[in-house]
Amino acid sequence: MTGVFNDRYYLNLILAVLFTAGIGVSLYLIYSLPANLRLTDGYQSDLINIYIVLALTFVLGASTLAMALRYKQEVVVMRDRIIDAATAEREAAEQAGKTSISLDTVKSSLSQASQKDILQAGLQAVCKQLEAGQGAIYIVKEEDGKRKVELKNGYALTIGESTVISYEFGEGLIGQAATSARTLYVDDVPQGYVKIISGLGSASPRYLLIVPIKKDQVVGVIEIASFTNLSEDQRKFVEEAAELIANKISNRA
Repeated sequence: MTGVFNDRYYLNLILAVLFTAGIGVSLYLIYSLPANLRLTDGYQSDLINIYIVLALTFVLGASTLAMALRYKQEVVVMRDRIIDAATAEREAAEQAGKTSISLDTVKSSLSQASQKDILQAGLQAVCKQLEAGQGAIYIVKEEDGKRKVELKNGYALTIGESTVISYEFGEGLIGQAATSARTLYVDDVPQGYVKIISGLGSASPRYLLIVPIKKDQVVGVIEIASFTNLSEDQRKFVEEAAELIANKISNRA
């Protein structure tokens, strides 16, 4: 019974039934009033105004309730359609992500690249398939007994060629991924944290994926910035691509 009253549609339906019943009872009582009062003619024309008012009240009230119930149904149907449409759009996006990414493309790019271009080729193959807004690849270096990851190649990066960017292990998100050897995914990047600049203006991606490049140990990090959410399959794709890059780096060494 509690569940019925928690549903506003059924509650409105019950109120409509009670309203109709109340009008009917009121009409009957007023119609019976002359006889109950033992009036001589059993019917008083003076009561006709009351009958008319009650009849109009009933018609207006019934119409209002009918329209309210119909509107409620339309709202529920529209809400369900919006939810279904959003679900379908999300599933379609995930399905598109599954079908549009391929490790074969990464393998082909790595096999055709020269030794010095392996990192750039791998990064571009990943970013293009994900339609990423920006990408970067870092390599582990050790100086003065301290390990750090240094930027080697970028995709749509807006920095000078001579700019050196590096993070010690544990420093920032890049350093954390290198230390933990685990993937980091940020789905609510603060405005201005990352900026992509083109001739048409600048914008800030909302999603950030950071994947360690590892084989036995971490040898680098891939960073991907995206304007759209990256599905689990897309994130898994980047992790598998990072393994391919790690194998190439190890073989080169």
